[in-house]
Amino acid sequence: MANNDSPKAELASLRAEVDEIDQQIMLLLGVRFRCTDMIGELKTNHGMDLVDPVRESQQVERIRRLAEEAGVPPALAETILREVIDTVVDHHTRLRERPYS
Repeated sequence: MANNDSPKAELASLRAEVDEIDQQIMLLLGVRFRCTDMIGELKTNHGMDLVDPVRESQQVERIRRLAEEAGVPPALAETILREVIDTVVDHHTRLRERPYS
């Protein structure tokens, strides 16, 4: 019986570690979104373009490199980054279009 409990205990421990990592990822995304909100506000206040294709391209290259170094599939990292960027741009666009901005 002890042998059957050991893999279950290890599985539970690993799952708890994954849950902790997920929590850290969400906290970091929250920090990132607060920072990009400030960027969007700055761009809006100074009439700057919301989208910077050169910066986006640099970020994609950087994220793919970091992912590879971390053992993460670069395509996955790029997909996640693009989703984050799209969400930020959409949010900034909606804020800019508010009549009371």
